[in-house]
Amino acid sequence: MQTNKTKNMRLTGRKPRRRTAPEGQPKKVSDEQIVYTPAKPFNRNRFLLRLLTVTAVVLALVFGMSIFFKVRTVTVSGAEKYSAWEVKEASGISDGDALLSLSEAKISARIRTSLPYVDRVRVGIKLPDTVKIEITELDAVYAISDNVGKWWLLNVDGKVVDNTNGAASKGYTRIIGVELADPVVGQQAVAAVPQTEEPTGTETTEDLMPPVALIQPAHQLEAAITVLAALEANGVIGYVETIDVTDPEHIELWYEDRYQVYLGDDSRMEYKIYMLKGAVAQMGEYQRGQMDISFTTWPDRVWFDQFETEKS
Repeated sequence: MQTNKTKNMRLTGRKPRRRTAPEGQPKKVSDEQIVYTPAKPFNRNRFLLRLLTVTAVVLALVFGMSIFFKVRTVTVSGAEKYSAWEVKEASGISDGDALLSLSEAKISARIRTSLPYVDRVRVGIKLPDTVKIEITELDAVYAISDNVGKWWLLNVDGKVVDNTNGAASKGYTRIIGVELADPVVGQQAVAAVPQTEEPTGTETTEDLMPPVALIQPAHQLEAAITVLAALEANGVIGYVETIDVTDPEHIELWYEDRYQVYLGDDSRMEYKIYMLKGAVAQMGEYQRGQMDISFTTWPDRVWFDQFETEKS
Protein backbone atom coordinates (compact mmCIF):
# COMPACT_ATOMS: atom_id res chain seq x y z
CA MET A 1 0.00 0.00 0.00
CA GLN A 2 1.36 3.36 -0.97
CA THR A 3 1.13 6.16 1.50
CA ASN A 4 -0.05 9.63 0.65
CA LYS A 5 3.52 10.91 1.09
CA THR A 6 4.82 8.52 -1.55
CA LYS A 7 2.09 9.49 -3.91
CA ASN A 8 2.81 13.17 -3.49
CA MET A 9 6.51 12.61 -4.19
CA ARG A 10 5.73 10.79 -7.43
CA LEU A 11 3.37 13.52 -8.48
CA THR A 12 5.83 16.29 -7.85
CA GLY A 13 8.80 14.32 -9.28
CA ARG A 14 11.01 14.86 -6.21
CA LYS A 15 13.26 12.12 -4.92
CA PRO A 16 12.88 11.05 -1.34
CA ARG A 17 15.60 12.43 0.96
CA ARG A 18 18.17 10.07 2.36
CA ARG A 19 18.35 9.93 6.04
CA THR A 20 21.68 11.06 7.49
CA ALA A 21 23.18 9.84 10.70
CA PRO A 22 22.85 12.16 13.65
CA GLU A 23 25.82 14.33 14.47
CA GLY A 24 28.54 12.47 16.41
CA GLN A 25 27.75 9.11 14.81
CA PRO A 26 29.71 7.60 11.87
CA LYS A 27 28.01 7.56 8.53
CA LYS A 28 27.23 4.22 7.01
CA VAL A 29 28.95 3.57 3.72
CA SER A 30 27.31 1.29 1.25
CA ASP A 31 29.19 -1.33 -0.69
CA GLU A 32 28.51 0.60 -3.92
CA GLN A 33 30.61 3.57 -2.63
CA ILE A 34 33.81 1.57 -1.93
CA VAL A 35 36.24 1.65 -4.85
CA TYR A 36 39.13 -0.85 -4.86
CA THR A 37 42.11 -0.20 -7.10
CA PRO A 38 44.51 -3.15 -7.43
CA ALA A 39 48.26 -2.40 -7.18
CA LYS A 40 50.03 -2.16 -10.49
CA PRO A 41 52.61 -4.86 -11.13
CA PHE A 42 56.30 -3.81 -10.84
CA ASN A 43 57.59 -2.77 -14.21
CA ARG A 44 61.33 -3.38 -14.31
CA ASN A 45 61.83 -1.65 -17.64
CA ARG A 46 59.99 1.48 -16.52
CA PHE A 47 62.11 1.64 -13.33
CA LEU A 48 65.36 1.29 -15.27
CA LEU A 49 64.24 3.98 -17.68
CA ARG A 50 63.58 6.42 -14.83
CA LEU A 51 66.90 5.57 -13.18
CA LEU A 52 68.79 6.14 -16.43
CA THR A 53 66.97 9.45 -16.93
CA VAL A 54 67.93 10.72 -13.47
CA THR A 55 71.54 9.58 -13.94
CA ALA A 56 71.74 11.29 -17.30
CA VAL A 57 70.43 14.55 -15.82
CA VAL A 58 73.00 14.42 -12.97
CA LEU A 59 75.85 13.67 -15.36
CA ALA A 60 74.76 16.48 -17.62
CA LEU A 61 74.77 18.92 -14.69
CA VAL A 62 78.21 17.79 -13.52
CA PHE A 63 79.61 17.89 -17.03
CA GLY A 64 78.10 21.30 -17.61
CA MET A 65 79.54 22.71 -14.39
CA SER A 66 82.97 21.27 -15.18
CA ILE A 67 82.86 23.06 -18.52
CA PHE A 68 81.60 26.43 -17.36
CA PHE A 69 83.25 26.70 -13.88
CA LYS A 70 87.00 26.65 -14.45
CA VAL A 71 89.81 28.27 -12.48
CA ARG A 72 90.79 31.67 -13.82
CA THR A 73 91.91 33.50 -10.66
CA VAL A 74 93.72 32.42 -7.46
CA THR A 75 93.88 34.88 -4.56
CA VAL A 76 96.22 34.45 -1.56
CA SER A 77 95.97 36.13 1.85
CA GLY A 78 97.94 35.83 5.09
CA ALA A 79 101.33 35.23 3.46
CA GLU A 80 104.29 37.21 4.75
CA LYS A 81 107.30 34.92 4.44
CA TYR A 82 106.16 33.71 1.01
CA SER A 83 104.86 35.50 -2.07
CA ALA A 84 101.40 34.87 -3.51
CA TRP A 85 103.08 33.26 -6.53
CA GLU A 86 104.97 30.78 -4.29
CA VAL A 87 101.75 29.80 -2.50
CA LYS A 88 99.90 29.31 -5.79
CA GLU A 89 102.72 27.20 -7.22
CA ALA A 90 102.84 25.07 -4.07
CA SER A 91 99.06 24.50 -4.21
CA GLY A 92 99.30 22.70 -7.56
CA ILE A 93 96.30 24.63 -8.93
CA SER A 94 96.49 25.44 -12.64
CA ASP A 95 94.40 27.78 -14.78
CA GLY A 96 91.61 25.82 -16.40
CA ASP A 97 91.20 23.26 -13.61
CA ALA A 98 87.60 22.29 -12.84
CA LEU A 99 86.63 24.58 -9.98
CA LEU A 100 84.17 22.23 -8.29
CA SER A 101 86.47 19.21 -8.36
CA LEU A 102 89.30 20.78 -6.33
CA SER A 103 90.22 19.01 -3.09
CA GLU A 104 90.90 21.30 -0.12
CA ALA A 105 92.71 18.51 1.75
CA LYS A 106 95.13 17.86 -1.14
CA ILE A 107 95.79 21.56 -1.73
CA SER A 108 96.46 22.13 1.99
CA ALA A 109 98.82 19.14 2.17
CA ARG A 110 100.80 20.33 -0.87
CA ILE A 111 101.23 23.84 0.52
CA ARG A 112 102.24 22.72 4.03
CA THR A 113 104.75 20.24 2.61
CA SER A 114 106.35 22.71 0.22
CA LEU A 115 106.26 25.78 2.49
CA PRO A 116 107.38 24.79 6.02
CA TYR A 117 106.51 28.14 7.64
CA VAL A 118 102.83 27.60 6.80
CA ASP A 119 100.85 26.36 9.79
CA ARG A 120 97.23 26.24 8.54
CA VAL A 121 95.54 26.51 5.14
CA ARG A 122 91.93 27.32 4.24
CA VAL A 123 90.68 26.97 0.67
CA GLY A 124 87.43 28.38 -0.67
CA ILE A 125 85.87 28.90 -4.09
CA LYS A 126 83.87 31.77 -5.53
CA LEU A 127 81.83 31.09 -8.61
CA PRO A 128 82.34 31.29 -11.47
CA ASP A 129 86.17 31.12 -11.60
CA THR A 130 88.01 32.08 -8.37
CA VAL A 131 89.91 30.09 -5.74
CA LYS A 132 90.66 31.77 -2.41
CA ILE A 133 93.63 30.51 -0.36
CA GLU A 134 94.07 31.80 3.19
CA ILE A 135 97.19 30.72 5.09
CA THR A 136 98.39 31.16 8.65
CA GLU A 137 102.14 31.19 9.17
CA LEU A 138 104.03 30.03 12.22
CA ASP A 139 104.32 32.60 15.00
CA ALA A 140 107.39 31.05 16.59
CA VAL A 141 110.22 28.72 15.69
CA TYR A 142 113.06 27.34 17.78
CA ALA A 143 116.75 26.72 17.12
CA ILE A 144 118.53 23.38 17.40
CA SER A 145 121.86 22.14 16.04
CA ASP A 146 122.64 18.98 14.11
CA ASN A 147 125.44 16.47 14.66
CA VAL A 148 127.90 18.44 12.50
CA GLY A 149 127.39 21.78 14.24
CA LYS A 150 124.92 23.48 11.87
CA TRP A 151 121.86 25.23 13.29
CA TRP A 152 118.28 24.66 12.15
CA LEU A 153 114.86 26.10 12.95
CA LEU A 154 112.18 23.80 14.30
CA ASN A 155 108.44 24.37 14.81
CA VAL A 156 106.35 23.22 17.75
CA ASP A 157 105.36 20.05 15.88
CA GLY A 158 108.98 19.01 15.46
CA LYS A 159 109.20 19.82 11.75
CA VAL A 160 112.35 21.40 10.34
CA VAL A 161 111.37 24.71 8.74
CA ASP A 162 114.66 26.36 7.83
CA ASN A 163 118.41 26.48 8.41
CA THR A 164 120.28 29.28 10.15
CA ASN A 165 123.69 30.03 11.68
CA GLY A 166 125.09 30.15 15.16
CA ALA A 167 124.81 33.91 15.55
CA ALA A 168 121.21 34.07 14.33
CA SER A 169 120.21 31.09 16.48
CA LYS A 170 120.67 33.24 19.59
CA GLY A 171 117.59 35.19 18.56
CA TYR A 172 115.44 32.11 19.13
CA THR A 173 114.74 29.79 22.04
CA ARG A 174 117.55 27.24 21.68
CA ILE A 175 117.21 23.53 22.41
CA ILE A 176 120.40 22.02 23.83
CA GLY A 177 121.31 18.54 25.00
CA VAL A 178 120.14 16.81 21.81
CA GLU A 179 121.16 17.10 18.16
CA LEU A 180 119.46 16.36 14.85
CA ALA A 181 120.48 13.70 12.36
CA ASP A 182 120.62 14.84 8.71
CA PRO A 183 117.76 17.38 8.98
CA VAL A 184 115.77 18.19 5.83
CA VAL A 185 113.61 21.30 5.51
CA GLY A 186 109.93 20.36 5.49
CA GLN A 187 110.46 16.98 7.15
CA GLN A 188 110.09 15.77 10.72
CA ALA A 189 113.18 16.16 12.91
CA VAL A 190 115.04 13.02 13.96
CA ALA A 191 117.42 12.92 16.93
CA ALA A 192 121.00 11.96 16.21
CA VAL A 193 122.43 8.90 17.94
CA PRO A 194 125.85 9.51 19.52
CA GLN A 195 128.77 7.75 17.89
CA THR A 196 130.06 4.66 19.72
CA GLU A 197 133.26 2.68 19.48
CA GLU A 198 133.44 -0.11 16.94
CA PRO A 199 133.13 -3.65 18.42
CA THR A 200 136.41 -5.50 18.86
CA GLY A 201 134.94 -8.99 18.64
CA THR A 202 135.58 -9.82 22.30
CA GLU A 203 132.36 -8.34 23.67
CA THR A 204 129.89 -10.47 25.58
CA THR A 205 126.14 -10.49 24.96
CA GLU A 206 125.67 -7.88 27.66
CA ASP A 207 128.29 -5.65 26.03
CA LEU A 208 126.47 -5.82 22.69
CA MET A 209 123.14 -4.69 24.17
CA PRO A 210 122.33 -1.06 23.21
CA PRO A 211 123.33 1.32 26.00
CA VAL A 212 120.90 3.89 27.38
CA ALA A 213 122.65 6.60 25.35
CA LEU A 214 121.46 4.97 22.12
CA ILE A 215 117.84 4.92 23.23
CA GLN A 216 117.73 8.31 24.92
CA PRO A 217 118.04 10.84 22.02
CA ALA A 218 114.49 10.23 20.78
CA HIS A 219 113.24 10.74 24.33
CA GLN A 220 115.26 13.94 24.65
CA LEU A 221 113.80 15.40 21.46
CA GLU A 222 110.29 14.36 22.48
CA ALA A 223 110.76 16.06 25.87
CA ALA A 224 111.95 19.26 24.18
CA ILE A 225 108.88 19.35 21.91
CA THR A 226 106.65 18.80 24.96
CA VAL A 227 108.18 21.88 26.59
CA LEU A 228 107.71 23.93 23.40
CA ALA A 229 104.03 23.00 23.24
CA ALA A 230 103.59 23.99 26.89
CA LEU A 231 105.27 27.35 26.29
CA GLU A 232 102.95 28.14 23.40
CA ALA A 233 99.86 26.94 25.27
CA ASN A 234 100.65 29.40 28.07
CA GLY A 235 101.69 32.28 25.84
CA VAL A 236 105.28 32.16 27.10
CA ILE A 237 106.98 32.66 23.74
CA GLY A 238 110.18 34.62 23.37
CA TYR A 239 111.00 34.72 27.09
CA VAL A 240 112.84 31.40 27.31
CA GLU A 241 116.45 31.51 26.14
CA THR A 242 117.41 27.83 26.35
CA ILE A 243 115.82 24.45 27.04
CA ASP A 244 118.27 21.82 28.24
CA VAL A 245 117.10 18.21 27.77
CA THR A 246 120.46 16.53 28.36
CA ASP A 247 118.72 14.53 31.07
CA PRO A 248 115.01 14.11 30.16
CA GLU A 249 114.26 13.34 33.79
CA HIS A 250 115.73 16.68 34.90
CA ILE A 251 114.84 19.27 32.26
CA GLU A 252 116.15 22.80 32.79
CA LEU A 253 115.45 26.11 31.11
CA TRP A 254 116.54 29.71 31.42
CA TYR A 255 113.74 32.28 31.61
CA GLU A 256 115.38 35.39 30.12
CA ASP A 257 118.68 35.72 31.98
CA ARG A 258 117.00 35.95 35.38
CA TYR A 259 115.68 32.54 36.35
CA GLN A 260 117.21 29.09 36.10
CA VAL A 261 114.20 26.78 36.16
CA TYR A 262 114.15 23.07 37.08
CA LEU A 263 111.20 21.25 35.54
CA GLY A 264 111.93 17.63 36.42
CA ASP A 265 110.63 15.19 33.79
CA ASP A 266 108.18 16.04 31.00
CA SER A 267 105.04 15.06 32.93
CA ARG A 268 102.38 17.74 33.60
CA MET A 269 104.48 20.14 31.56
CA GLU A 270 101.70 22.51 30.58
CA TYR A 271 100.75 22.95 34.25
CA LYS A 272 104.40 23.45 35.25
CA ILE A 273 104.82 26.26 32.73
CA TYR A 274 101.54 27.75 33.96
CA MET A 275 103.00 27.79 37.49
CA LEU A 276 106.23 29.32 36.16
CA LYS A 277 104.30 32.11 34.45
CA GLY A 278 102.39 32.88 37.65
CA ALA A 279 105.55 32.87 39.77
CA VAL A 280 107.40 35.24 37.42
CA ALA A 281 104.46 37.64 37.50
CA GLN A 282 104.88 37.94 41.30
CA MET A 283 108.62 38.59 41.22
CA GLY A 284 110.23 41.98 41.51
CA GLU A 285 112.32 43.28 38.64
CA TYR A 286 115.48 43.07 40.76
CA GLN A 287 115.05 39.39 41.67
CA ARG A 288 117.14 36.69 40.02
CA GLY A 289 117.49 33.10 41.11
CA GLN A 290 116.59 29.44 40.81
CA MET A 291 113.06 28.05 40.57
CA ASP A 292 112.19 24.44 41.19
CA ILE A 293 108.90 23.41 39.56
CA SER A 294 109.63 19.70 39.40
CA PHE A 295 106.96 19.02 42.06
CA THR A 296 109.21 16.31 43.50
CA THR A 297 109.80 18.00 46.87
CA TRP A 298 106.95 20.51 46.97
CA PRO A 299 103.88 19.18 45.14
CA ASP A 300 102.13 21.86 43.11
CA ARG A 301 104.39 24.57 44.53
CA VAL A 302 107.21 26.68 43.13
CA TRP A 303 110.38 26.86 45.18
CA PHE A 304 112.55 29.95 44.66
CA ASP A 305 116.09 30.62 45.84
CA GLN A 306 117.70 33.93 45.05
CA PHE A 307 121.21 33.85 43.59
CA GLU A 308 123.98 34.39 46.12
CA THR A 309 125.14 37.58 44.47
CA GLU A 310 121.68 39.07 44.93
CA LYS A 311 121.30 38.10 48.58
CA SER A 312 121.91 40.78 51.23
